[in-house]
Amino acid sequence: MPEFLLRPRFSGNPPSMKLMDSLAEEFRTSVIATVFQYWEYTNEPVAVVLSEGWDMRFFRPFKAGWPQIRFGDIHEHSAAGERLANKAPDVGQMVRSPAYAWLEGFEYKRDVDIKEDSRYLDYYDRTITLLWIDDPLD
Repeated sequence: MPEFLLRPRFSGNPPSMKLMDSLAEEFRTSVIATVFQYWEYTNEPVAVVLSEGWDMRFFRPFKAGWPQIRFGDIHEHSAAGERLANKAPDVGQMVRSPAYAWLEGFEYKRDVDIKEDSRYLDYYDRTITLLWIDDPLD
C-alpha cells in the first residue's frame, strides 16, 4: 500500500475500523496491515494497540510522543475490556472511552475521554484497537 495511493483514500475521513475494512478490501490486504499503514501515513492523532486476550502485545504510540499508552493489561473500562468481560458487544464504530483506561497520567482525570474502535479478529485471535484523540486532552 504505497503512500501516494493510500493517503488520498483516507484524507478527510475520521479514523475507524470501518474505514480500515474498506481500505483493506480495496488494496486486498489484511486489516492489521492496513491499520499499521494508516498509522504510518495519517496526520490524525491516532495510536494502535494489538492485544491477545487481556494482554497488550504490541502498540504504535501517538506520533507526538504524548500522551503515552498505559502498556500492560487491557483496562476493564475500555470498550475492548467491556467486550472481553462480556459487558458490552462490539458496536462497530468509534466510541468514547475514558482516557485513564488507555493513557498514562490520566488516572485522576476521570472526566477526560478519547475515542476507541476495537475489533476482535478471529483469524488472528487478537484484538486490534484504534485510539483517536478528537478533542484536546485538557
